[in-house]
Amino acid sequence: EIPFNSNILEYAKREKVKMADRRRLFEYFVSVGLEEGAEDLSLSAQECGCRNTAPSAPITDICVIFPGLGETVPEGFECIESTPLGYPADLNHGSLRTPSVFVCFRRGYHKPPLVDIGVLDEGRGEKPMLDSNILLTTPFGRPANVNNASQGVYLTYRRAQPNSAPSQLVVTHICVILSNKGETPPHTYYKIPKNLNKGMVGSDVYMCYKKSQGSSKRLAYKPTVLDRFPADEEFPLAQNIPMFCLPMGALIECWPAKCQPPEKCFSTFVLTDQDGSKFYGACVTFYEQYKGKLSDEQLEKLDITPLPSARGTVDDSSSTNDPAEQMSFHSNISICIISRYPFFTAFKRFLFYIHRMSISGVHSVPIERYISHLMYEVSFPSPRCPRVLVQLGNETISLESHDDSQLPLSGAALFDTLKCLGADNLMYLMLLALLEQKILVHSLRPWLLTAVCESACALMFPFHWQCPYIPQCPLSLAGVLHAPLPFIAGVDSRYFDLYEDPPSDVTCFDLDTSTVSFSSVRQTLKLNILPKRASRQLKNNLERLHRRLYQEEFNVITLRKNMDFMPLDVDYQIQRKKRMLEVSVQDAFLKFMASVMHGYTAYLRPIRSAPRRVGATDTGSLFDLDAFLRSRDKSSIEFFKRFSETQSFNRFIEERSFVSDKNAYNAFFDDCIAKINPADERTFETSLLDVELSTSSQTEFTPPPEPMVDADGNEMHFQYEQFPRHLNPALFQLDTLIRTCKRGFDVNTERNSDGIGSALLRTKQETRNAVESAVHALEHSQLSWPKTLLFYAYSLWFMLLPSLLHVAKSKVKALKLAFQILDRIEQSGVPALDQVCYRILIQLCGDFGQPLLAVKVLQAMQRNGLEQNAVTYGIYHQAVLKASWPIGNRLTAVKAWNRLAIVVRAAAQFKMNLLITKRKHSLQNSDTASAMDSSSLNEKTVEGSESREVADGSIEDEELESAPFVISVHPLEPRIEEQNPQIVVEKETEDEAALDPLGALRATNDEHVNEQHKKELMSPSRARFIREHSASPFAHEVINSESANVKRNEKSTSWLKGLTNSPIVSKIMRSHTTDNFESSCDSADASLTISPSLSSLVTQVKKGYDDVILSSNFSSRLRDGVHSLVNEVRSLNRAYNKGATENGHLPGRDDNDELLFQEMLADEALFQLDSGAPCSLLPSEWWLSDQVHSPAHVPEGPVDVSISSASVCPNCRTVIYDEELMAGWAVDESNLNTSCVFCEFTFVPSLTVKIRARSTPLSSSWYFPSSFEAAVDSGTNSEEHLDDSPSDGVNTQLSVPFVSPLVLRRELENLLSSEYLSPINASLRHSHPIIFWNVVYYSRRLSLPTHLCSWIARCVHVRCVYDVPEMHTTCTPLYFANPSHHDGSLPTSDRPLAVWQHVIDSLQQSSVLRALQGLLTENRRVADGVKLRPHFPLFRDIQFTALDRFGSAVDREQLDVQYRVDFEHLPPRILSMLPVQDYPPRNVTRACRKIFLPLDLV
Repeated sequence: EIPFNSNILEYAKREKVKMADRRRLFEYFVSVGLEEGAEDLSLSAQECGCRNTAPSAPITDICVIFPGLGETVPEGFECIESTPLGYPADLNHGSLRTPSVFVCFRRGYHKPPLVDIGVLDEGRGEKPMLDSNILLTTPFGRPANVNNASQGVYLTYRRAQPNSAPSQLVVTHICVILSNKGETPPHTYYKIPKNLNKGMVGSDVYMCYKKSQGSSKRLAYKPTVLDRFPADEEFPLAQNIPMFCLPMGALIECWPAKCQPPEKCFSTFVLTDQDGSKFYGACVTFYEQYKGKLSDEQLEKLDITPLPSARGTVDDSSSTNDPAEQMSFHSNISICIISRYPFFTAFKRFLFYIHRMSISGVHSVPIERYISHLMYEVSFPSPRCPRVLVQLGNETISLESHDDSQLPLSGAALFDTLKCLGADNLMYLMLLALLEQKILVHSLRPWLLTAVCESACALMFPFHWQCPYIPQCPLSLAGVLHAPLPFIAGVDSRYFDLYEDPPSDVTCFDLDTSTVSFSSVRQTLKLNILPKRASRQLKNNLERLHRRLYQEEFNVITLRKNMDFMPLDVDYQIQRKKRMLEVSVQDAFLKFMASVMHGYTAYLRPIRSAPRRVGATDTGSLFDLDAFLRSRDKSSIEFFKRFSETQSFNRFIEERSFVSDKNAYNAFFDDCIAKINPADERTFETSLLDVELSTSSQTEFTPPPEPMVDADGNEMHFQYEQFPRHLNPALFQLDTLIRTCKRGFDVNTERNSDGIGSALLRTKQETRNAVESAVHALEHSQLSWPKTLLFYAYSLWFMLLPSLLHVAKSKVKALKLAFQILDRIEQSGVPALDQVCYRILIQLCGDFGQPLLAVKVLQAMQRNGLEQNAVTYGIYHQAVLKASWPIGNRLTAVKAWNRLAIVVRAAAQFKMNLLITKRKHSLQNSDTASAMDSSSLNEKTVEGSESREVADGSIEDEELESAPFVISVHPLEPRIEEQNPQIVVEKETEDEAALDPLGALRATNDEHVNEQHKKELMSPSRARFIREHSASPFAHEVINSESANVKRNEKSTSWLKGLTNSPIVSKIMRSHTTDNFESSCDSADASLTISPSLSSLVTQVKKGYDDVILSSNFSSRLRDGVHSLVNEVRSLNRAYNKGATENGHLPGRDDNDELLFQEMLADEALFQLDSGAPCSLLPSEWWLSDQVHSPAHVPEGPVDVSISSASVCPNCRTVIYDEELMAGWAVDESNLNTSCVFCEFTFVPSLTVKIRARSTPLSSSWYFPSSFEAAVDSGTNSEEHLDDSPSDGVNTQLSVPFVSPLVLRRELENLLSSEYLSPINASLRHSHPIIFWNVVYYSRRLSLPTHLCSWIARCVHVRCVYDVPEMHTTCTPLYFANPSHHDGSLPTSDRPLAVWQHVIDSLQQSSVLRALQGLLTENRRVADGVKLRPHFPLFRDIQFTALDRFGSAVDREQLDVQYRVDFEHLPPRILSMLPVQDYPPRNVTRACRKIFLPLDLV
């Protein structure tokens, strides 16, 4: 049963909100035509000047005469006596001793008109076309050969069929031109490209003719909207649609009864609303028989009584206009689709289909149902599914996705534009558009007008046309052509028959004849004013594409001739090639614009202080135009001066400087400029646009709607006599669509250009560039992958920063925390793959009134070598203009604090540098015995100091927690050193070896023992080889390099050597050597005369001066000098550490990566977290301890949460740990898999989360516990307290996929795109557990405070750990055998206790080789030969045993190095039996571990 109309509308209104957020193919369907009582359409003669003469009758006959031979003009004919410039129109003009020849023609309606005129040259062997007639004789019987030579040259013509449609294109005017006299074809005339004068002397004579639509007797009225769908939605542009659908008006035409109806006509237009949004119209116009009765007045206007035809003298016996024949009356109607997207081809085929339904056949689905089907049930093409096929009866239409990530959407048809205009005319059209001139495009093909006008606007990218724009200009708006301002307009060529020619400053482009009218503008503006090199490149590219275009079109024509039916896949390939050619044309113009605007960003002037004066935001204040013009080529300075005065240029500078909907496109244009070097033509060979239309080949097929049935279940039938003037609302079936059509539409992902949303989310181009940069870096070195991971991990925290500020009490404190983290990223040297982190902080600074901090972020970007892209630059200016600037005493105080900060930072850095130098000299004078004595303290002191340092924080941190104002700097020397300079180590036994686990205190015997050890492991042949080559010319270089290494590692000759080589290093000693941004492998830099800390000092001092001094000249000189100093220091660091490669080499190790890894180890800031403490005087928990409240429903705690990423490979059944999983990820934001480093099998790893109640805190952990206050339930903020999801509680375990930061960021963007404050709701923990636990994991690994932990418990200790003991079912690790774990905290183990004791003793004796031998002996199997049984990986066994026994005192990096060296000392026979799991970790794996905070064991 079909419901009533009112019910449908009511239901549609209720569901309107649900349907509004879905992207649909079109907005409205409209039918336009003639309504009863319509008003007459009168021409606006006052503005345009109507032609007084009536439309000329078409030409029906032509002939040639020889006046010199006595021939005269026949009766009823007109002779063309002169050319446009007044020369005689003699076809033999200038020839000697030849008779003159003139062309005559006759007009009338007495016979079918001529539709074409041609020239037949028999001398070239040409033959006439089948339907052509040759003019063989003159009216007086002489041969009509117009050639003055021997070969014949005759005129030919084609005549319309007797029953042809009256609206066809016919010949209306003929003229003759002399090209050697400088004559060109008149505007809208077509020149026949054959010279009629073949003599040796004489002029070059050409014939031209003009075609126009055949005129018929008609009445014109103002068109109106007959019906539209949806009818309940308001459309403000509805009143303008009729005049664009029927630009010549709603017509009643009078035709002879036997004439065929004209073909339906497809046209397009563009509407712009008050917000500047474009709506694209695609309409089909056709004629139907007029069934109304005409009044006497209308009949009189039509003048249907024909005049008697005059008797002709040349072939006039075929008169068809008999007065006795009955006339028929027809009216035009247009059906139109209005859409936000230019799917012109698909809309054309759809409209053609429903029009055919209205004139033929019986159908089971009505027209209304097809319209609602296309609007609501057909999916919108997306990047994941770029092609949608829609079945309509026996026809299938295709919808292709429009990628707007690089260029904005437009209805441009560059293929047809280049074909119609050619290279030179297209360049001239673009020149006039850039300089904002009056442009008029006209054609007899209405669909071509919008295509060319849109192309002109598209080729201006990144500039946008700011003046009147009417690509399909109706007659009622023709007055705009006389307006005194620039415009781009398109009109039907019949305009020139109805109105006078436009003003002389209007340049007309005829798309039918590929000609440009002569205007006053063409005298002054020529193509040679464009930049020479860029225009030459553009012209060459366009000419090449123009030739390729005709070749492709010829291939298509040939293909269509050989095929009766064009398969869908073949048509798809044709359209794809056409699209690829259009991309090439757009790419050529994009390179031209990038070359023209190259380097313009250097002349942008950011606002750095309070904009107090009037005009601070004007274009002159935002852009240094004079400097920009001075930087341009002098030969094209006139073009740049004119161009810089246009509205489009000024608007571009404004859009580039502030937040707008064009920011993403301007950022893409800046990327294009970076790829183009105008001085290097090779850069023009690279395409700036993505050639591939889509990376996905997925296609969706949509079947037609099901037949409609009546209440009895019988199929309904629909038949139409004409297209329905009024649509039946019940047949749309809106009630069924709203209930069932919940899928099918992609959510509109278009983001608002204002607010935090534009700062949070990357543009598509930024995402693409980030991935490409990461892939490019990865191709050069695998060691760039850890830096990529680190950047993406930091960016996750910044994406949650708006939510953190929303829940934090002090917004300023949270903003300062974010700036500290930005400072940490800058110090680490991680390349910024995008600018989202910076612009989020800038946006929030503007939202919370901190413009000075926004300026500091800008300065930080400049120090980091980042140039703000268009998105970030616009957000920056929005922030500094929106926020209130400090004035008066507040401003003075800010400057004073900045100066004080400079002094404090400088003093801290100098003090640290002096302490390092002082310690170096004191260590050189100390002996081993004193070191041993100073190292002997009891175990209780060690445990106490470790617990204070690791769990509770340093004494200095405790004192700073209560400080009212803290300036974050690099940490100074811990105060505990001044109070107790003794070195404390954990005491295992009374034996001396216990104090020196890796034999570090045996300094006097080290060299001898190493030498003996080498001799024992060295074969006699190798020893002889070394002895023989020790006297080689390179021997002194080897000795020097070895001595340099010894000097570099001066710790090896003192008691410090043992403490850095040992895996058991006291935490207090670590505070001396590593808390100051030095890892254990970076301590070599302490022996440099110029410490690397000087680099940090210079950076900090420079940052301070950026805050105080705003003078551009002084700042630039200071910045240049400081950068050179920093680069010198870094080069010294690289030079000193270049020889730090290990002596042993495993097969397959890349020497380049080895050198790069050693340079990375020398970078004291990149691995800053590996020391176990972040780069701040303040602990991370201090920032949020009093800022965030826990929801009321969470437990009080204390709760221990351990998160482990250990995952079992499904293929080799090996447990893959954290850094190995990270090393196996790919640079792919949609790939959840990691590749097993051992078997290369891909699988999805998992995070294992254990939540347990703990009464006593852990004695040693790298992670601090967090405490939050309980939220006060005010009764209003229910989103934090109401949580319908089940709580995990305590003593539970769960598992979620472990995803890379790249994938997690994409998922987080999808979550925040709809609501950026969704992470303030505690239900996120249960609604998106993957996002929640992965973000918590990365935040803890980076030591970043986060409010997400407050949703677990009020007192919670979230730790990231290595191992999950329950995973080891077959091969258990050795640390299970530790007697201290007999309390049941770990599973029982069958591993011998003696082996565990042997490994511990070996580590204490500095022999990883002995530990390896003990483990190999345990796993040896001799039953079937000497083999090794399946066992736990040797490296992990030793590493976990050391971590379990000695905890955070283990120097993990030194253990890696020692394991690698000792592993290579194993006999080759043993090495061949070891599985790959036992080999030392790769450098990229080690780097993935060192960039994060260390992991606890369990």
